[in-house]
Amino acid sequence: MFFHIGGGTIKRDSEDYVSIKDLVSKGEAKYRYLIENTKDIVYITNENGAILYISPQIKRYGFDPEEMINTSFVDYLHPEDREKIFAAFQKAMKDKNSPPSTFRIPDRDGNIHWIENYPHFQSDKDGNSRGLIGVLRDVTKHKFIEDELKKYQNRLEDLVEIRTSELKAANEKLKLEIAERERAEKTLKQKEMHMSTLFDVAPIGIGLSCNRKILDANEEAYRIIGYSKEEVIGNDTRMFYPSDEHYKLVGKEVEAVIREKKTRSTETQFIRKDGNIIEISMKLALMDPEDPSRGIIYTLQDITGIKKYEKAIREKEAKIRSVFLATPIGIGVVWDRVFRDVNDNMCELVGYSREEIVGVNTRFLYPDEEEYYRMGALLQGMIRTKEPLKTQGKWVRKDGKEIDINLTFALIDQNDPPAGITFTVEDITEKLLAEEKICNLTQFQQTVIENADIWLNVLNKNAEVVIWNNAAEKISGYSREEIVGSDKVWELLYPDEEYRNEIFAEAKAILEQGKRVAGLETTIINKDGEQRTISWNSRNLVNENREVIGSIAIGNDITQRKEAEKVQKTYLHFLQELIDAVPIPVFYKNKDGIYLGCNKAFEHFIGIKKEDLVGKTVFDLAPEELAEQYYEKDNELFENGGIQIYESCTESLTDGSRRRVMFNKSLFTYLNGENAGLVGAIIDITDIKENEETLRKYTEQLERSSEFKGIFTDILSHDILNHATVIDGYTYLLLSEEENKSKATKLEKIKKTNKKLIELIECAAALAKLESMEDINSETLDIAKVLNDCISQFEYQAAQKKMQIVLENKGKFDTIANPMIEEVFTNLISNAVKYSPENEEINIGVKDHNGHWKVTIADSGEGIADNDKKLVFDRFKRVAGDCNIKGSGLGLAIVKRIVDLHGGEVGVEDNPNGRGSLFWVTLKKA
Repeated sequence: MFFHIGGGTIKRDSEDYVSIKDLVSKGEAKYRYLIENTKDIVYITNENGAILYISPQIKRYGFDPEEMINTSFVDYLHPEDREKIFAAFQKAMKDKNSPPSTFRIPDRDGNIHWIENYPHFQSDKDGNSRGLIGVLRDVTKHKFIEDELKKYQNRLEDLVEIRTSELKAANEKLKLEIAERERAEKTLKQKEMHMSTLFDVAPIGIGLSCNRKILDANEEAYRIIGYSKEEVIGNDTRMFYPSDEHYKLVGKEVEAVIREKKTRSTETQFIRKDGNIIEISMKLALMDPEDPSRGIIYTLQDITGIKKYEKAIREKEAKIRSVFLATPIGIGVVWDRVFRDVNDNMCELVGYSREEIVGVNTRFLYPDEEEYYRMGALLQGMIRTKEPLKTQGKWVRKDGKEIDINLTFALIDQNDPPAGITFTVEDITEKLLAEEKICNLTQFQQTVIENADIWLNVLNKNAEVVIWNNAAEKISGYSREEIVGSDKVWELLYPDEEYRNEIFAEAKAILEQGKRVAGLETTIINKDGEQRTISWNSRNLVNENREVIGSIAIGNDITQRKEAEKVQKTYLHFLQELIDAVPIPVFYKNKDGIYLGCNKAFEHFIGIKKEDLVGKTVFDLAPEELAEQYYEKDNELFENGGIQIYESCTESLTDGSRRRVMFNKSLFTYLNGENAGLVGAIIDITDIKENEETLRKYTEQLERSSEFKGIFTDILSHDILNHATVIDGYTYLLLSEEENKSKATKLEKIKKTNKKLIELIECAAALAKLESMEDINSETLDIAKVLNDCISQFEYQAAQKKMQIVLENKGKFDTIANPMIEEVFTNLISNAVKYSPENEEINIGVKDHNGHWKVTIADSGEGIADNDKKLVFDRFKRVAGDCNIKGSGLGLAIVKRIVDLHGGEVGVEDNPNGRGSLFWVTLKKA
């Protein structure tokens, strides 16, 4: 099957000539692939090389197809290719055979594109040459790769030449080096003999290693580590280190020696064969600084004894220093009346800082010259006698207050007085004042006894009352005249004989056995017949000869407190029942971290009874790592206050099982606002965490699924689409040459099916790309212009069905959008043309809609059922209708995704003006 071209016409065998332009515009199925279904450029020339037709794909290089008609094809080629290609064209016309060729085309911007030309010779009905029909394919990327590969190959060839010459030169140099090396080896052997002798007799350990493997060592090294030579050689040095940390630290030193090519010293620990750990001093150096691969030479010294001695000295100095600093009295060192050192208590006593005291003459602390010189004379006498000196004096604090002090001086070294004098100082100002007040103590005590709010009585050794204070009178109701001088108080206060004998036995034990009583509670009957609860503290009284002369008892009326405690116990019982009813574990502790109680849910959750819990801490109940975490969190809560919520684990004391939990804790306080402890609740989130982990794994699977989807999309949009396009091209060629109608019908079905496949692949790839996008770049676009551009694309299809596409609004409707929005309106108008019958009108409108533009496209098709309106924008969903109308089922899904990316809305409803549907889209105004 051949095409015959003449002027601007074309025909097949046994057909009439038709206009090339008409042939293209009619879009016959047999030729439509030339302009619709390939990315390549289709062209037709006459026998002189003038362009008769070129497909619209030429626009990508900036050329107008209409302007190129009747111009020479070679005029568009690169100047260097024109002569060659024109000669090939003339030869093709002469030989009636047109082989493929490759040439360059510059686009309007001057960019060069490599093109492969696949021409097909054409003739008229007499067999004369009439021109070419062919396909142009852009192979710029392939050409670039071929050029790069060629450059790389040339570079490799150059490198091979250079390397060959270098190897020849190196071979000659190697011969010279071998001779020199033989002389050097002889000298080296002599040196090695000397070194070997030194190596063996050295008084310190010496060894050689390479890659941390022991190559050799001397006898002293073996003695230090306690191993024989056979047990060491060839082994890794790790065997000598007590831990990986020691091994790694020395390894870093070895790396530094290799890197810096300098000797380095370090200290570490070795573990001897007998298991003892020793301190080691090491020096490391390269065996050959010019060749680090020869290994490391090192020396070893056992410094365990030195380290122990140094540690003992440091500990002794630290103890002396800590005593100096921590002693609760002032301590200092002076010489020539100048302060050499002082502790913190000395600074606190005088109000000066250490920096203000050390190095300063002691004069500034004395109130006058007389006191200063008096103290100096005493110190001179102490230096002569070398005996410690105790004395009193006066100093003046920084705030001007004069204080009385006790001073004790002593020489630091009696054999070397210039070593200095150490002293202690104590502020006795308050002590002297106290001694002054002691004289009035008896009178003061009597006043206190009589006016105290607590019951105070004294018994003689016969259990008779000798002192009965005002509070005792008030609480008991009995006056001192009724009580003092007799023992009838026992019958009055304790009328029940059995109970009285019990209490009296306690009193006798205090008098006769020296028993001390604290917090003993008794119930008395006062003079008015009321019961009162008294808490007693009592002990015996002795004279200067340690003889018992009686006893003293202090009683505190706690009747009201006992009643309050009874009420409190009732309230606490209620609170315990209340928290026992709470279904989640609850516990409470005091501020020292000691458990005070818990609820039933806590007992069951942890596996411990309340009575076994109270008095314990987390360290008694939980594993160490959990207990440390609980303890730190409790301290953090006490420091910061508020409510504390965090995740952790708990371990059952019953079966050792662990649960993931959420702790919710807060503080509780005393009435004065002081922190008393904390209360916490435990929420078991084990199942929640397991569900989260399941969800996380599922999310990872989804992410991997998304990656596979991206790979599949790339394969779909490149490899599969290319194959489908090739199938379409060959189908067209077979149709063009096939005269058998039955075979042509089958080929036509293949072509239609492949056409649908290409459309589906392109739509699926476009949708996948859109679904992977999270954000888009936007600009100001006029919706009216976009719609007019879209309408112009469908003028031919509309004319075929004798229908009109009408934009009802005029004006400018600016919106913020990405140019891809044109795809939305192209798709909707395409559907309207497909599904509307002939001789109908498609109406497009733009309306103001709450700060948006609402674009409507109304058709006159069969319409969409209400149940199907929710489905049309889903992928692969097509409603019932004309099955002969092709479609992938993805077009409206692409429309919805693009509109979603713009933050707009899309929908469909019945055409309000009659039969059909009305699709609408909203976009933000600019």
